[in-house]
Amino acid sequence: MMETGRHAISEEEVSALLEKSAAESAVPFDLAARRISRTQLPMLDFLCRTFAERAAATLSGLLNREIGMQFETLQSMSAGDLTAAMPQPAALVVVRMKPLPAAAFLCVDPAFLLTLLDGFFGGSGRAAAGTEAVAAPAAQRFLALMARSLGADAVAAWAPIAAIEWELLRQETNPRFAQLGEPRDMLIVAKFTVTCGEHAGPFEWLLPEALLAPVREALAADGGKPAVRPQAPWAPVLTAALQRADIEARAVLGEAQISLGELVRLSPGDIVPIASPEQVVLLAGDVPLYSGKFGVSQGRNALKILARGVP
Repeated sequence: MMETGRHAISEEEVSALLEKSAAESAVPFDLAARRISRTQLPMLDFLCRTFAERAAATLSGLLNREIGMQFETLQSMSAGDLTAAMPQPAALVVVRMKPLPAAAFLCVDPAFLLTLLDGFFGGSGRAAAGTEAVAAPAAQRFLALMARSLGADAVAAWAPIAAIEWELLRQETNPRFAQLGEPRDMLIVAKFTVTCGEHAGPFEWLLPEALLAPVREALAADGGKPAVRPQAPWAPVLTAALQRADIEARAVLGEAQISLGELVRLSPGDIVPIASPEQVVLLAGDVPLYSGKFGVSQGRNALKILARGVP
């Protein structure tokens, strides 16, 4: 049936549309974890692959056996969801990547950490019966050793983006004490898979958005070249500031060398002979600046500069 300016849908057409909608299956969407396209942060993807290659060699040397490490994917998750999803006890390491702000986190699967620990002590890689052993001192010392060993690999991987310093701050077995951030703060999760013989386990970098903010443009740049930012001319400012800086200068007018026995036998009134130096050295801290001759000028002790440095 046709009407002016509009078309009335028949009952048969309505039934067909309803049947089609019912037949279509729902597409699941995980709101807690959003996968990041590799085109969004290509340099982060690149440095994760570089880290995986180098870390595999480092762990192989540490455990004296073949260890593999494969970079899997990048995801974005909130701190609240990450904290809730982590096992307890966890194997977490909090690290500082100076000069980047905030802290980063390394997360190792507890059961797999115990597998690596068994291999470290020469075993076959058979883990303990329960993951509670991850909180034991031996497991925590091994976790710290592994985190420190991987520091050089992280520094080398990040070199195209920023010159960082790797500092191990602390370890946590309770995810809530790790302080990943406010519940709604977002973190980028770099997922890796580590293999040791027939065993495999997950390894993750947890990078807060606040940590990556200063280098986000560089991470999003293509071709491996960080984005160039205009820099203010610091040289004139620093030069002017240094000219106005105050330093404490001192001059050693005399020194004497005596034995400890002579020192303890000294009493008030004793005289320690000191030879008058021909030239006196002017020091800033322990750094010699000038050499000169001691004297008096306008009623004040003074040093007449004769030469630069030590004579």
